[in-house]
Amino acid sequence: MKRPLLVAAAVLASAVLIGAAAVIARHVWPPERRLVLPAVERFAPGACRDAAETVRSLARLTHGDDVTALTRSDRAELRRAQDRLVALRTAASADVREPMEAVIVSVGYLRLRLDSRTAEPRYLTDVETARARLERTCVGSG
Repeated sequence: MKRPLLVAAAVLASAVLIGAAAVIARHVWPPERRLVLPAVERFAPGACRDAAETVRSLARLTHGDDVTALTRSDRAELRRAQDRLVALRTAASADVREPMEAVIVSVGYLRLRLDSRTAEPRYLTDVETARARLERTCVGSG
């Protein structure tokens, strides 16, 4: 009678330990977020559509949270994206211009911090937050 109870207790304890390990592992190594980008055609015509590839490019750069993983070519892409948005902002309607300017400013801060080697993950997060807002504005209005 004692033996089946001991086996049952051991099985239960093992299940609890495995479950706890799974919960801890999920917090330590969370699953990678899958990047889902709207098609260029979903962006509203005009400045939004013209900025679509730039917005998508920035999404690829800001998808992670490791600011130290940004390469020299990533930095060059940040500059191209910022320059492209600066060129497009004058043609943008007022409702698009504000989120577009927020992306321009946040990319500028990130680039300055990268150049001075003082970048923190929050600067990457700021760019992603502004970029996502611009995307929502452009796709939602189309």
